[in-house]
Amino acid sequence: MILFKKIKSVYRWFTNVSGGAHGNTRGFHGSLTALSLKEVLNEVDVYGRNFVDIGFGTGVVLAAALVSGASKAHGFELPENQANKYIFEAAMRKISEKICHIPDFFRRARLEFNDIAQVLSC
Repeated sequence: MILFKKIKSVYRWFTNVSGGAHGNTRGFHGSLTALSLKEVLNEVDVYGRNFVDIGFGTGVVLAAALVSGASKAHGFELPENQANKYIFEAAMRKISEKICHIPDFFRRARLEFNDIAQVLSC
């Protein structure tokens, strides 16, 4: 069972680090809330599994999957949104220090900036 408190903390750290901005992301930006994300992660049962997010934006869903027990998280995003990498890295450092205290937590996530058509053709 995924703890809502952890998911809410992940959202808080991403908001703090990004100043509430979404990094001028190009493309569709959903309105996923901490509560709806908790429900989705419960349904797909991420614990002990690898998690993939296509169009990860700032990476809040990747981080939420990891604090919810995913063994690894792999995110794909458009090349023009590479600035989001800095938001992700800063938030992940804070999450690692303040929430999960898991060795190598930051290294369990892999970000890839590429056109999704190229990713899917591999």
